[in-house]
Amino acid sequence: MVVDYSKWDKIELSDDSDIEVHPNVDKASFVRWKQQSVHEQRAKRNQDIKTLEAQIHMYQHLNKRVDTMLQNGNVKDFSDLNEVTRFLNSNFDKTENSEGEFVDKDIPTYNEMVEDLIEQLKRELVNEKQDPTNGNLVKDKLIQHRAKIDEVTVEGRKKLDQLYKEKALHISSDDIHTGFDSSFINKKQGTQDALKKNNISSSPTTATVSKSELPSTIKHFIDYKDDVMKLDDRTKKLGEIPVHALKESQTYLLNNMEILSEQQKDALVMTSFEAELKGDHDKAYQIVFQSELMSYIIEVYTLKQIPYLHTTQMADVIRMFFEKVFYSTKNDMGKQSFLSAVESRFEHIKTRCKIIKEEDNKETKGASDEQEGVETIQLKSLDESSELVVNLPNLDNPANEEEKKIVELFKSLPPSMQKAVKSGSLDEINKVFADMSIDEAEHILSIFDEANIIGVAALLEDEKEFDTLKEEYNTSKLNDLSLSEEPTGSKPVTKSIEDEVD
Repeated sequence: MVVDYSKWDKIELSDDSDIEVHPNVDKASFVRWKQQSVHEQRAKRNQDIKTLEAQIHMYQHLNKRVDTMLQNGNVKDFSDLNEVTRFLNSNFDKTENSEGEFVDKDIPTYNEMVEDLIEQLKRELVNEKQDPTNGNLVKDKLIQHRAKIDEVTVEGRKKLDQLYKEKALHISSDDIHTGFDSSFINKKQGTQDALKKNNISSSPTTATVSKSELPSTIKHFIDYKDDVMKLDDRTKKLGEIPVHALKESQTYLLNNMEILSEQQKDALVMTSFEAELKGDHDKAYQIVFQSELMSYIIEVYTLKQIPYLHTTQMADVIRMFFEKVFYSTKNDMGKQSFLSAVESRFEHIKTRCKIIKEEDNKETKGASDEQEGVETIQLKSLDESSELVVNLPNLDNPANEEEKKIVELFKSLPPSMQKAVKSGSLDEINKVFADMSIDEAEHILSIFDEANIIGVAALLEDEKEFDTLKEEYNTSKLNDLSLSEEPTGSKPVTKSIEDEVD
């Protein structure tokens, strides 16, 4: 017998895929968005199914009452509401009504719905200017309404069948789990290595948890619908159980069945990404292994079509799964299939994490490049032929109080800047400025201005302003006839600032 691999094509993957996204989209966020989208679609589909099932179930009960009323003249006068009520209460349970998760708790009983329908039909007769007390007219209206219910029911069943097909395509396989097929498969070396690596034995060591020890108060699976990525502490502890401790995993699942939900399984898978991104490959593999245990068990339980947690049924599924996959001495095909699925999922996660790391490195490098472009003050001269003029008094023997003040200001400069100013070289001064922050450099420019060592005339906001000023300066040299000599000043600027040098 050949393995039916097409079964796996009908399972909706709830982790990230290889779809390329915009470089600005955070990969981890993309995974969470996709997770949330899958859960929202699944929840809406399940809600639509339950709503349609409740509607069709309600129509069946209403049709049963209407058909009984119409048969063999059971109701003599359909316009007499009291007669209709007596007939319904004597033939049907007057307290019976629709029940379900998405059914209004205050919904009328089925008998009351039929009574309301009779009143509605009588109002229609009044609107049509016909006699509402004519029982035959009311009966004709009821027959017409009965036909409409059939049409609505047929459409509802079609839509429900379509939803059932979508659910089968996206949540569970068509038949039993592939891991349990008695089929021939090739034993890959990778699977054998996984068996040895994880010290998984084929000897039966079934966990012993009796039915009497099973929790009896659990009614619902853990499912954080408002936060699909929230991981329950009990699920997190499952991910901490070593791969080779199969008996411990089985016992833990038997005692914590409520964690076996799609939402918790997906949330656990996401923690494997965190471990892999930190470089903890063994931890990531361990989490993937435990999440696959959950996935397989959830899938088999889903085939039973029990919408809530039935502890006895779930316990049977858990025991049967471990027995057939890990403890069977007759063949190990189920175990190899399971480990292949774990290995495939783990490789997928490793690949995705590698891509995430590469993109993070690119972003880090880009941020580093931006840091390399930090602005610093640099002096520029409007006239390239001019020389830098430094106005310094005798530093050792100032002549007056004004010169003493200039000397004090000069000595307040950093030693490197003092040396650069003494050299009279614009390039040397710019080298010192290059290693300074904007605030520190502007403080030094203010000292230059106050001491008139190098006069500061203006601060320009960008290089474009400097180019404009330079053009005006060159033009004025040619056109201003009142100029009798070339100016000896120079204009200092930063990457975005320009100053004047006297």
